[in-house]
Amino acid sequence: MATTYTQQTRLAKPGPADRDWNVPLNANADAIDALAPVGGLCVATTEVPSASLNVQAAVGRYQRRDGTVGTFAGAPTLALAASTTTYVYLTDAGVLTTSTSSLPATSHVPLAVVVTGASAVTSVTDLRVVCGTVGSDARPFLPTAGGAMADGATIAAGTTTGLKIGTATTQKLGFWNATPVVRPGTYTQTYAANTRTLAAYTSAPASTAYTGLATGQAGTPYAQAADLNSLRSAYENLRVFSENTTQLLNALINDLRAMGLLG
Repeated sequence: MATTYTQQTRLAKPGPADRDWNVPLNANADAIDALAPVGGLCVATTEVPSASLNVQAAVGRYQRRDGTVGTFAGAPTLALAASTTTYVYLTDAGVLTTSTSSLPATSHVPLAVVVTGASAVTSVTDLRVVCGTVGSDARPFLPTAGGAMADGATIAAGTTTGLKIGTATTQKLGFWNATPVVRPGTYTQTYAANTRTLAAYTSAPASTAYTGLATGQAGTPYAQAADLNSLRSAYENLRVFSENTTQLLNALINDLRAMGLLG
């Protein structure tokens, strides 16, 4: 009877009367081993059965925390300590790493837990996550084409280097459905004093009566010194408030400029 093949992976199924079953069975073993969910990033002993404290990690691909795909070139030999439990994993950058305490809390790709005896590996527990949850509400990141964040979502920025949005002044940004534009041109601040405190304004109401002093000619009053001083005080209050407002505006421009929102 002729050999048939499975539907999905096309593994050989020898007929009852076929000879040399070892050929298709060996081919099946190689095909299964080459499958990414089976052989990719697999940690196994370098000898079967183990005769040393060494394991190997197979080549494979993995998903980074930003959604891109990384490739691990494999490690033919990874020496471990005797009589120890070792956690084997890849960093987000694809570096093969071990720990004798636990897997890290930061982004990583778990591979295996390896237990060693005095001179050989006693067990290898596979920690690879082959299948993951998918769907628009399951992504830990936004796709490069954009998308909608969950209601109530937050973005945590670093406290050392920080977060940068836009890498050039010619890149366009828009907020609240406004048409994206490049960063506005540079503001020139000839008067550079600034403050973040807007003081209270002391007004001189227009209803304030000024006495005045009439001359001998009717209808030709002259201002008294007190009236002039009151006007001067009102003007000075207005000047101080105007200067304070300008300083506050300068501080606002400086802050927006520091954040890159203004030129």
